[in-house]
Amino acid sequence: MTRFLIAVAAAVVGVGTACGGGPPPMYVVADKVTVEADRVTIHGTFIRLKEGKGNEYGAPVEGVVCLGLSEMQGDDCRAEWTQWAKAAGTGRAISVGMCGAGGTLLTVKIHGPGAQPKAADAEYAPGHLGKVTSKQEWAEEPPVKALLAFVKEKKSARTTQK
Repeated sequence: MTRFLIAVAAAVVGVGTACGGGPPPMYVVADKVTVEADRVTIHGTFIRLKEGKGNEYGAPVEGVVCLGLSEMQGDDCRAEWTQWAKAAGTGRAISVGMCGAGGTLLTVKIHGPGAQPKAADAEYAPGHLGKVTSKQEWAEEPPVKALLAFVKEKKSARTTQK
């Protein structure tokens, strides 16, 4: 029995250690979020970890993602979609996931800016949305700095064009 408890304790500590140092695999600055009965569409700027590259992030990408309702977790999906809607237009980077896990947002297609997807590209996986607060979390992390600088540059370019 003692060996069993030691093995369980070691496994729990090992899992905690494995996830303890992993950054969120994705950050999003949501400009507009449209919530419908069976899907959510997020317009904004996204930055993701590069697959198989450790803690290396890709370049920020402006675009649109469309995710459908998970029938098994509909209430959880809708609750998170409300949080996404609250984050829209705030200019804050919202973290998605932790320790490499982030649900379907990590792999879903990012359509170009202004796209109007006709259908969801994947099912929304709840449980990965970071805190939607007034405080900018992860502000000192390089991918967040790169994302926010990209968003600022895009807004500046749009203002200049008008």
